[in-house]
Amino acid sequence: MRGPALEAAPLVPVAAAFIRGLILAVSFQPHPVALWLGASLSALATAGWLLRGRSAAAAAGLLLTVALIGLLRAAAPILPADHIARLALPSPLRVEGRLASEPIRWAPDRTRLLLETEGIQVGKDRRSVRGLVQVALYGEPPPLTEGQRIAGELRLHRPFGFRNPRGFDYPGHLAREGIFLVGSGRGDRLEALTPEAPPWPVRIKRWAVTTIQRHLPPASAALLAGLLLGERTEFPPAADEAFRRAGVYHILAVSGFNVALLASAVFLGLSLLRLPRRLVAAAAIGLLIGFALVVGGEPSVVRATVMGVLLLLGLLLERETSLFNSVALAALVILLWRPGDLWEPGFQLSFAATLGILYLARPWIAALTERGWPQWLAASVAVSLGAQLAVLPIMLIHFNQLSLIGIVANLVVVPLAAVATTLGLAALLLTLLHEGLGHLLFQSLWLVLLALRAAVWILAALPAAMIYLPGPHSAAVVAFYAVLAALPHWGLHRAMRYGAVGLTALVLAASLWPWVRPADGRLRVTFLDVGQGDAAFVELPDGRRLLVDGGPGGERRFDVGERVVAPFLWNRAVWSLDAAVMTHADPDHAGGLAAILRRFRVRELWDNGIADAGELSRLAERRGTLRRRLHAGDRIWLGAVPFTVLHPPATPLAGSPRGPAADENNNSLVLRLDWGLASVLLTGDVEQEGEADLLARRRPLDHRVLKVAHHGSRYSTTEEFLATGRPALAVISAGRRNPFNHPTPEVVERLAKAGVKIYRTDRDGAVVVETDGAALSVTRWASRATDALPLASHP
Repeated sequence: MRGPALEAAPLVPVAAAFIRGLILAVSFQPHPVALWLGASLSALATAGWLLRGRSAAAAAGLLLTVALIGLLRAAAPILPADHIARLALPSPLRVEGRLASEPIRWAPDRTRLLLETEGIQVGKDRRSVRGLVQVALYGEPPPLTEGQRIAGELRLHRPFGFRNPRGFDYPGHLAREGIFLVGSGRGDRLEALTPEAPPWPVRIKRWAVTTIQRHLPPASAALLAGLLLGERTEFPPAADEAFRRAGVYHILAVSGFNVALLASAVFLGLSLLRLPRRLVAAAAIGLLIGFALVVGGEPSVVRATVMGVLLLLGLLLERETSLFNSVALAALVILLWRPGDLWEPGFQLSFAATLGILYLARPWIAALTERGWPQWLAASVAVSLGAQLAVLPIMLIHFNQLSLIGIVANLVVVPLAAVATTLGLAALLLTLLHEGLGHLLFQSLWLVLLALRAAVWILAALPAAMIYLPGPHSAAVVAFYAVLAALPHWGLHRAMRYGAVGLTALVLAASLWPWVRPADGRLRVTFLDVGQGDAAFVELPDGRRLLVDGGPGGERRFDVGERVVAPFLWNRAVWSLDAAVMTHADPDHAGGLAAILRRFRVRELWDNGIADAGELSRLAERRGTLRRRLHAGDRIWLGAVPFTVLHPPATPLAGSPRGPAADENNNSLVLRLDWGLASVLLTGDVEQEGEADLLARRRPLDHRVLKVAHHGSRYSTTEEFLATGRPALAVISAGRRNPFNHPTPEVVERLAKAGVKIYRTDRDGAVVVETDGAALSVTRWASRATDALPLASHP
């Protein structure tokens, strides 16, 4: 934007300067006092230049001042002395507070609360505190609502996530929301200190959702609640996946689409009553603000509301409104209020899509219309294409998703969604006047919702409707957006065309490199941080890849395979695996493998031939995956690397005094892989009876890297096993704050006594072991520290 366009949107450079300050704060954190002093001096200098008529210097000074304010606003908050996150607290303890938002039920027996704490009680002593705590409740709580005071026994701790390469920073996400402690408790132990009295926005939203559910079948009701209110708690997982695959998930988030429909309906309806234009605009402004309060303060809602209000104010004041100025003001409002939103996908997607439409769609509509396209078709294609291109890098960075049919899908789905949204609003209003007439309109609307769902299912079922790619490098992202910026000016300058072509080549090269990069001749084993479970990604010297176990998953569990392991593999440019290994059927090892079989092409599934593979076996059959049942004595060569199966024996072990669960653990697959002087032993959950069997059968146990069995249980990793294997280092895969106290002090002591260097995923995050066959290096991902170990020196 230059010249007159910039003069019409003076807030654009101001918003850009503020965002630069927020970005700079990531790597540069001066003392707040220095920032305040710098911003004050810059503001004074700006005022002085303005008084002297030096407009260029004043403009530069203003932008510097705004950038310093952004830097200051992004500074880490200094928590007050009575903030609950600063206190050393016992656990559990009684906590009192007020619900800062409406409770979210994300599973039949799971509820998430955001609690503004007011006091804690330890024994007979009560202490006043403050600060937000996010609470997970198990079981059925009493009726709760926003603003209600509650008390209950909670276990509090600092938040933690899964620390893997390019993984999601969950503690950082919560910190940007002002949450530094999380907790858990039982719903039946929660006490309501005040009656349930929802504020009016919550009452309206509850009434709307209840009314929709009363008049429509569950699946259609959930869809309409998403379209009108952004309410997706009841949305079926299969439907959620279909909307994502079709590239139309954005219609379930309240945004400019909803606001434009609401404003248009109100404006048209009131205009038909021949009310004055200014009165109509004022009424529409009030309704838009009320709508935003009902649906919540998500970035897309605030952006759309600010832009809608500014457009209506332009009508009210009879002044033209700059759309770019509206976008800039909306960004400033949100980021001044919540600066951390800059790093959230919701903010980035909302503003990128809007800017893509405003900046790219207009010239494309004109160009397509000149070529004879109908105006409606040209506008639909240009808007969809502009939005899809603008959000493409963001979708890859946060979700690794690229929809190949999104542009076409939006041409089909968005008109249906517009009709459904408009009829849904009308049906709710009509129900207020007459229940029977409202029901008739809901039934008519049901047909539209069925058509919408059918269109999405058909589109999502197309082969390769959505593909998964690595998140792009920052240089590729900058180059991509530079190309988009040059597109409307393609025909103006030859140099710009050449530059755009060069940048496009850079983007393509950077995008293709992870897929065509040659193997580096090293064996690499990444023991992923998957909480209380196991998952190890093995990269062989010739580029072949395996996954040994997939972490926790299964019904009513957080699916680590889907949410942690799969994104890690996508970011490693993995689309196929030579083998997925299920050491045994425990859900903390095998639960995540179902997602891997669904999302990736897996050539072979290895298991011990004993465990009931269940869903995995059926998935493997449907996906054309060869299932191999392995037992001791088998050897599989993948390139130059042998995988030797040391356990279980052909006749399964049984009769452990600790019961059937121990028997299942004792029949875990135990694999040994060798490369040069390096050898890695992967032991599953084998316990002391299984280790004794390995020793009795004189298996080749000498190794350098040990994946400690059963997360460091005291029933595994015996002294005799360590003395025979003589590992140089051991990796323990365990979850922080796990209820089993893994790894147990006994195992840690045995390893230390044997002179084994210990790495733990609960402390070190992902542990990456690399070797060229002559030396080992081990990287602890949480600290980025790397240790080197010459293999030849190991006895």
